[in-house]
Amino acid sequence: MRIVEGLVDRRDWHSVDAMLLPGGFFRLRKAIGALGENDRRSALLAPKAAGLCAEASRLLDAQHPGAVLIIGVDADPVSRKIGGDQLVTAWQAGDLVGFARKTFPSHGDTHGKQPPYPVFDLDFASPARIVALRGGRRVLLLGCYDAFGTRSVVHSRFADLVAMRLARDRPGGWHKPSLALRRSFLTRWRALIRAHPPDLALCAIHGFKRPGMDGYWQRHGIAGASAALGGIPVIGASHFNKALPASIHRSVLAASGVPLAHLELGPHRPMQALAPHEGFTIADDDGEPVALIRRFDLALRANHGRNI
Repeated sequence: MRIVEGLVDRRDWHSVDAMLLPGGFFRLRKAIGALGENDRRSALLAPKAAGLCAEASRLLDAQHPGAVLIIGVDADPVSRKIGGDQLVTAWQAGDLVGFARKTFPSHGDTHGKQPPYPVFDLDFASPARIVALRGGRRVLLLGCYDAFGTRSVVHSRFADLVAMRLARDRPGGWHKPSLALRRSFLTRWRALIRAHPPDLALCAIHGFKRPGMDGYWQRHGIAGASAALGGIPVIGASHFNKALPASIHRSVLAASGVPLAHLELGPHRPMQALAPHEGFTIADDDGEPVALIRRFDLALRANHGRNI
C-alpha cells in the first residue's frame, strides 16, 4: 500500500495505465498449477493477499481510472519432489483481470537443491495472461524467466527446452517431458502469441543481489523478448536484495524497438536499455529507501494483425 500510495500522491503523473511490481511479492501456501483455469482463479482470490491486491488496485483506480496493478505471487512446493508456482496477477478496480503461471523454467529451477519447477500444458496456451489496457492495447504477462522463453516465438534454439524437466500428463502422473512434448508446448505458446499479438510485455522478476548484476538479464532476457515480439516495449520490475539502484537510470530492465537481428548476436547482444522518463524513491518509517518507482511514457503502436 505504501508503494501504491506513493504513486497516487504524485498528482503530476497523469493517466497511468499500468503499475508493475516484482515477482514473488506475495506467497501462497498451496500450489495451484495442477488446477484448471477457473479453479486457479478461485484459488488466487481466496488468500488474504488477494484482498490486499484488490484494495491497492481500487486505490490506484480512484486516481487513475482503468489502471492495472500487476504483482508477482509465488506458491510453496507441492512436495519434496515437486516444485510450486511462480505467478503474475493483474488487478483492476478490485477485480482479478488476468494471471499467468511462469511457462519457461530456468536451469536452476529444475536442477538444484529445490524441488524441480513443473510445467503444465495449460501454461503455454492460457489467454488469461493477455490483459487489456485502456484503449484496447494488449499486455503480455511474463513470469520472470518467461522473458527468455518468449524468444522461442522466433525459433526453439532461443529457449532453454532442456530446463523443462518435469511435467504432468492428463491422467495426473508426473514424468520427464520428451523432446516431442516440449516442442508441442512451444507450438501452443507460439499459437497463443500469434492469436493475441501483444503491444507491451510486463515481466515480474524475482530479484538480484544488487544493482549491476542484472546486465545479462537486460541483454538476453528483456531486450531479447522485445526483439522476438516485434520490437514492442518489454519492461521488468525486480527486487534488489542489498540496495536499490542509485538512480532511475541504473538497472533499468526495459527495452523497446529492439530489432530481430539482436537475437543472432549471441553473447555480443547489447543492452538496448529503454530510459525511464521520471522516477522517485519511497522510504520506510525510518527514512530508509525501500522502493524505486520509474515512469515510462510509451507511444504504443498496435501489434494487432502483425506477424510475430
